[in-house]
Amino acid sequence: MSDEHPVQTINAQDGSLPSVAHTSSAKKDYLQAWSDAFPLTVSVVAYGFAYGAIAHSTNHLDLARTLALSLFVFAGASQFTILALLHQGAGTIAIVTGTLLLNGRQVLYGVTLGPSLTHLRARLLALLSHGLTDESYSVMAVRTQKSQVTAAYFAGAGSAIFFPWQVSSLFGFIAGQAIGDPSRYGLDFAYIGAFLGLLAAQIKHRRHLVAAFLAAVAAVVVDHWWGTSAALFAGALVSFAYGAVFA
Repeated sequence: MSDEHPVQTINAQDGSLPSVAHTSSAKKDYLQAWSDAFPLTVSVVAYGFAYGAIAHSTNHLDLARTLALSLFVFAGASQFTILALLHQGAGTIAIVTGTLLLNGRQVLYGVTLGPSLTHLRARLLALLSHGLTDESYSVMAVRTQKSQVTAAYFAGAGSAIFFPWQVSSLFGFIAGQAIGDPSRYGLDFAYIGAFLGLLAAQIKHRRHLVAAFLAAVAAVVVDHWWGTSAALFAGALVSFAYGAVFA
C-alpha cells in the first residue's frame, strides 16, 4: 500500500510480497485506530439510529434509499440535511448544493492532515478519504502529534466510524417502521433536536460559538425573505467563510 514502514520483502518474478513483519505492523495500526476511535462510536451509533428512524418515519424513504445515503454520502450532518430538504420538497440542485456547502469543512480537514499523508499514493488517499469524517479526523489529528498516520491507521479510523454508522442506520430504520406517525410521539421535533445535538458536539472553542451565532443570524435574516432552503445556504456559507478565514 505504501512505503511508510521500512520492511524486508521477498523478491519474485511477479512482484514483491509483503513480509510478515509488514503485515503484522499494518494490522496493529488498523486495530489501534479502532481502539482510539471507540469512544466516539457511541455517539455515531446514536446519530445513525436517529437518522434511520427519521428517514423512515418522517420522510417515508425505503430501506434501499436510506442505506444508500449512509453508504455513499456517509456524512451524518449532511444526511440529516438531506432528510430535512426532502421533507420540505426541495429540488435536486438545492439538496446537492446544500450538502456540498455543509461538507466544505472536509476540505479544511484534508489540508490539515495533508502534510502527514504525503507518503501515501494519491489513488490510495482517494479511496481512504471516503472514511474522513469529523470523528475519524479528530482521531487522526491526535495521531499526527505522536507518530505517522499509516494507510492502515487511516483505514481503521474510517472503518471504525463507517461500519457502526451503517448498522445503526439499519436498526434505526427498523425502529422507524414501528413508530409510524412521528408526531404522535413528538418526534417531529427530531430534526431540531438532532441538529442541536450535532451543533453542541462541534462547539469546543469560542470561535466555534461565534461561527454558530453568525450562521444562525444569517439563516434567520435570509429565511424572512427567501425561505428555509435559502436560509440553509446562507448559514452554511457564512460559517464556512468564517472557518476558512479564522480557523
